[in-house]
Order: sequence, then structure tokens, then C-alpha cells
Amino acid sequence: MKLKLKYFNDFTLLIPLIMVFVGEIVSYIYPFLSSPIKVLTCLMLIFPIWLKIKIPSKLVFALLVFIFFFVIAFTKSFNYKAALEDGIRYFFPIAVLLYGYYNKHKLNLFVGFIIIFTLLNFLAQLNNYYYYYIDPQRQWFYIRYFIESQNKTIYWPAKTFGVLRATGLVIFFGAFGILNFMAFWLTYYYYFGRYRKLCLIIFSLGVFISTSFKTIGFFLITLVIKYYKKLKYLLILPPVAICLYFLVGSEIRDSIEKSIEIRLRLYVTEGNSARSESYRAMFNEFKDFNLLGEGIGVFGGPASTKYNSPYYDEIDFNWYDTTLLATTDTYYPHLFVEMGILGGLSYLFVLLIPLMYRRMRYDKLEMLCIVYGMLFFDSLFSFSLNNLVMLTMTILFVYPILYNKQKTLLEE
Repeated sequence: MKLKLKYFNDFTLLIPLIMVFVGEIVSYIYPFLSSPIKVLTCLMLIFPIWLKIKIPSKLVFALLVFIFFFVIAFTKSFNYKAALEDGIRYFFPIAVLLYGYYNKHKLNLFVGFIIIFTLLNFLAQLNNYYYYYIDPQRQWFYIRYFIESQNKTIYWPAKTFGVLRATGLVIFFGAFGILNFMAFWLTYYYYFGRYRKLCLIIFSLGVFISTSFKTIGFFLITLVIKYYKKLKYLLILPPVAICLYFLVGSEIRDSIEKSIEIRLRLYVTEGNSARSESYRAMFNEFKDFNLLGEGIGVFGGPASTKYNSPYYDEIDFNWYDTTLLATTDTYYPHLFVEMGILGGLSYLFVLLIPLMYRRMRYDKLEMLCIVYGMLFFDSLFSFSLNNLVMLTMTILFVYPILYNKQKTLLEE
């Protein structure tokens, strides 16, 4: 009876996390349900706060400081509807971080959930490949962009270099990549079952078939840092890559060369992109020493485009060829333009407060650097920091890692 009760309790703890992923699929199919589902899920994550669980005093202090600046930025918004819609998103990472704290002794449960869910995504992707290649007509896993201003939906397959990007059940190739990235390192540090090596192989493969360049790049960086003593074995990679380049067909080679050329032009040589424009806006705010920001819902987020924020015209923002995007696809400019220098720093302080934990083993610090590094790095080019799916795969594990008493491979 006690064992059955334990399983039931563990399942109830996983319900909000399951809701995050199921909600993403439901909102993908029915866009009008997206906001209500995310708000409901956020409330489910925060709910235990009413159970009088004692929250660390440092975290409470950081939250109060952030809320002070948040209220100021909220009142400065050009439109309170926009401020409300984008303002709620600021609390997504806080909700996930708190839920991780409420369940700080459930690391093994969360790790097991992520491992099983990642394997299910891998199997789902094999199914996606099958249906894509036997019938390239629109499939359920195609990327969907709902253009609210035009009230229409655009679908297309996530392809790069002529290859279908892996999206699994999480729909977005970036989320698939980070899911496998996190599953790899969580397995490495905290799972020692009989299928450990097989899982590590599957998850590393999952990172690469996502063809998310950000995730692959960061994954390689973490591997190099972790295995710097064995770098000599990585010398085989360049010749292998060169051989593969010449073995693939001319069509894929042309696609690779064009993709590299476009990215170099957009982000290095010319900077002709909405992303580079958003950073221009942020650095101008820094230059003007804007401490309190332009207001919530003003720039970068989906509400700013939905409600036609005047800020874009004020700074002569150039969307280039991405006018159909709902966001600027960069989180930090969104944060610092809307919240200002002080508000933005107070927000990041809330998320990083767990690092002020009094005592921390080296292996915990390593894993926390991986978690924060992946989330913060990806946010340079996306909205990961207010995406519940991305947050559930990363920052949820911060407090459970801190409070974990299980010995890792480093100590055995």
C-alpha cells in the first residue's frame, strides 16, 4: 500500500510538468488555447506556495526587488493589455524555479521523467522521418507560425541542408535539441542503470539530428571542457566531416554553402537581421543609461507586435525579411529594453540566486553551469527564458541538484 501511495504521489508531482508538454502540443493545434493553457500551467507550478512552504530568504529578497522594478515597468507600458500578456511571461521561469524548490528532494524522479520523455521523443522522431519521406505533404509535426495580425497560419517542414530537422513530440527542433542535451548530462551525472551507455549514445545523437546549431555548438563546448584530457581523440572529427561533405550529393553541398553564407552575412559581415537590430536597440538603451526601461509589452515579445507597439517606429526598427515573426527572437534585448538596466539585472539576479547557496560540491557546480549555460546561451538567439518547455528542461533542476545527496560518478 505504501509503495502504491508513493507512485501516486510521484505522479501527482509530475502532472504540472506533463501539462507543460501536452499544453504545448494542444496550443500548437489550437492557437487560441495557448495563453490560457500557459497561465493555468504557471499557476499549477506556483500553487504549492500557498501550502506555507518556507522559501529561502535570499530568493524572497530577490523576488521583492524584481517586483518593485516590474511594477514600475508595467505602469510605463503603452498598452496595459500588452503589458499583462507579456508581463505574465516574466513569471514563467520564476514559477518553474519555485516548483523545483518545492520538490528539491525529487531529483531522481525528475531525471527519470526527462530520460523517459526524451526516449519517447526519439521514437516519435523516427515516426516523423517515416511519414515525411513517404509523403512530403503537410504533416502534424510541421512548424506552424500563427500570424495574429493577419489571422492566418503558415506551415512548413523544419528543414536545413535538405534534411528534416528532428522535432519529436516537442514540435520545435530547438526544444528537441535542448531536451536531448539535458537528458545526456543528467544521465551522465545521475543515472547509473544498465542502459546508461545506450542512453548517452541516443541522447548525443538526438542533439545532432535536431540540427539546432546553437545546441550542437554548446554541446561540443561542454564535451571539450569535460574531456579536455582526451582532445586528441577528437582530431578524427575534421577529416570525418570533410569526407562526409564530399560524399553527400551536390544538392546538399549547395544547401550547406548557401546556409553558411547567409548566416555569415546576417550575423557577422553585415548584421542584416531582426536579431542584430534588437541588440542595436538594447545597446542604445544602455548608452542612454535607461535604468527603468520603456515598459512591459513594448519591445521584442509577442504582445509588442500584436498590439503594434510604437517603440519600433520610434527607433526605426528594421525587420528585414522577418516581418512575419511574432518576436525579435532574442531575449536579452526584450528584457533590458522593457525593464531597463536595473530591472533587467534584478530579474537575472532572481534566476541566479541559487548559485549563492552556502556549500556546493564541485560536481553540482559543474552541472549547474551546464544548466544555466545552455538556457542563457540559447536565449541569446531565442525566447528560451520565457518558454515553459525550455524552462522545464533546464531551470527546474537547479534546486534539486543543489539539494541532492546522492554521490555522482566523480566521487566514486
